[in-house]
Amino acid sequence: MHTRLLTFVCYAVMAIFAVALTITSPLLPAIAASFALSMAESGVIFTVSFLGLVAFILAGGVLADRWGKRRVLAVALAGFTLALLAMPLAPSFAAVCAVTFFIGGFGGILESQIGALVVALNPERPSYSLNMAQVFFGVGALVGPIAAGMLLAAGFDWRLCYAVLGVLALVLTVLFVAIRVPELASTDRISWAAFAALVRDRRFLLICLCMMLYTGAEVGSWGWMSTFLTRSLGFSIIESSVAVGLFWAAMTIGRLLCGQLTLRYDLRTIVIGLAALAALATLASGLVEARASVWVVIAALGLTYSSQWPLIAAYGSERHTASSGTVFALLVGSGGLGTTVVPYLMGLIGERATIRAAMISPAALFLAIVAIFWWLGQTERRPAALGELGGD
Repeated sequence: MHTRLLTFVCYAVMAIFAVALTITSPLLPAIAASFALSMAESGVIFTVSFLGLVAFILAGGVLADRWGKRRVLAVALAGFTLALLAMPLAPSFAAVCAVTFFIGGFGGILESQIGALVVALNPERPSYSLNMAQVFFGVGALVGPIAAGMLLAAGFDWRLCYAVLGVLALVLTVLFVAIRVPELASTDRISWAAFAALVRDRRFLLICLCMMLYTGAEVGSWGWMSTFLTRSLGFSIIESSVAVGLFWAAMTIGRLLCGQLTLRYDLRTIVIGLAALAALATLASGLVEARASVWVVIAALGLTYSSQWPLIAAYGSERHTASSGTVFALLVGSGGLGTTVVPYLMGLIGERATIRAAMISPAALFLAIVAIFWWLGQTERRPAALGELGGD
């Protein structure tokens, strides 16, 4: 019973992290106005958040493997909560950036290690449980920007959003620490020699590459979606915002559906199918012009993108259970690298070619994921085939 309750608290933490991550965009104009910032100056907040994630995420994985996931997550959740509560008190933009660094850093530990803990708490259904964590992330990513926009429209200061979020995170921190569960199996200790072996594992590095390709493609697609819709298709700001909301709603529905698929089909097959369909949907997103077709394609993008992140992560972790904390840290870190490279390259394509070409470009990344996972399947079959030949 307590194990199940702790699992749901972990899901709620993922939702809170998603809200903190996605409210930055709608709140940024208000933050810029508070400190009289230009657009370029206010954009520094995204860079600072990523720097915090990179700085903390690998250290969090190694510490989780040495000291235990729950202990490290409790510290990260407490730090995340304090940073959220400190944001309304920031007297300058420099202070806002400093707080954002810690929100991104502690948030990165939460994103990477919550997945590892959920898998450890639910060894009988690891893929399903990890996928459900991403479902809650999707809910937070959908609700957060809408709620923040409603508060701003009602005349509230942007600082209130962080204060409310900090209080909610504080409640979850208390619950996370208070819930008692049986001691988890102490299988996740890692030496530096084992860590070196992990990063030399070609199969694992290919899975990290897939995570980088997918995460970059996802963030680039929904990140540039509003710009594409308003500039190329004449959507209003409200319509383009609803379109992004539709994308996240479809993502959440897709993750729920794929959670059921994991109970019947192997992960590799599902990833290949989703990536292939995502490539087709991405190509269509840059070609359709009729309004009704655009809405259908946006929903298709969300559905086909939906569970690739959690399923790639689950596939990468199932062969490295002895160092799951570091595995998840490396996978999430690879995704973080993708979010810095791919959206930027899409921006260059849009600037030097056309924005339609930029929106189509992630299709190549999904085809690469299909090819890599197909190759991984072939390498799995070869040892079995050799064994059968030897038996004859």
